[in-house]
Amino acid sequence: MILYVIFAVVLVIAAIVAFVYGGSRQRKLFEEKVGNADEKARQIIDDALKEAEEKKREGLLEVKEESIRKQNEIEKETKERRAEVQRLERRVQQKEESVDKKAEAIEKREASCA
Repeated sequence: MILYVIFAVVLVIAAIVAFVYGGSRQRKLFEEKVGNADEKARQIIDDALKEAEEKKREGLLEVKEESIRKQNEIEKETKERRAEVQRLERRVQQKEESVDKKAEAIEKREASCA
């Protein structure tokens, strides 16, 4: 009978030790999971911030490239317009010279007729 009592006491002590150990182990696993989840959340946030910064840089680069392209287009158009204006100015100057020559010829004819 004493053997049964000792056996029962050992079982109770073993159950208490198992319960304490199980609770401790469970708590440790929970803390690891929470720690892992926190780390994973930080990593996700860091990755998102890096990606956002990269997208921002890409966007700024695209805007700069577009700005340079537009500026080059404007410069090209301005050159073309200046060339056209110069061509028209030469044409006007040639016409003026032609009119002056015709006026001189008319004056010479009038002078020789008179």
